[in-house]
Amino acid sequence: MAFEVKAGLDSVDWKLLELLQADARLTYAELGRRASLSPPAVGERVRRLEAEGVVTGFHASVDLAKLGFPLQAVVRIIASGKYSEQITAQVKAVPEVLECHRVTGEDSHVLRAAVRSVDHLENLIKHLAPQDGDTITSVILNTPVEHRVVTRELAAGEA
Repeated sequence: MAFEVKAGLDSVDWKLLELLQADARLTYAELGRRASLSPPAVGERVRRLEAEGVVTGFHASVDLAKLGFPLQAVVRIIASGKYSEQITAQVKAVPEVLECHRVTGEDSHVLRAAVRSVDHLENLIKHLAPQDGDTITSVILNTPVEHRVVTRELAAGEA
C-alpha cells in the first residue's frame, strides 16, 4: 500500500526535518545557517510543520542503563480479540512499558519494556500475560539502528 508524501513540503522543509530529526536541539540560527534561511524564516516553517502535524514533538534520548534500567525486552502478547482492549488499558498503566504497538498476525500487541533485572522482567511478564493467551519475550542485546532519520528520498520511495 503506497501513501502519498504530505503535499506542500518543499526541499527546505525536508532539509529542516532531516536536521531536526538528527538533533532537535539545534537553534533556529544554526538550522537557518545549514538550510540557507534566516532564523525567523526557520521559526515560521517549524511552527507550520508543527501546526500541520508533521512535527509532533521534540524529545530527549536517554541512556536507560544510567537510569537504573540496564535490560530492555520486546514482549509479544498473543491474545484473543475479546481481551485486546483490556490488554491495551493494562499496558498503559505499566511504567516499564516504553512502547506498545497493536499489530496484525498471530500477536495482538508488541511491547518494548525497560527493566532493572531478569527477576523484574519475569515479574513484568507474569503481570502482562493475558488470561486467554501467551507471551513471547526477547531480551534486546543491542540496538544497531535507533532513531533513523526519515528523508525525502525515503518518503518518496527512492531510497
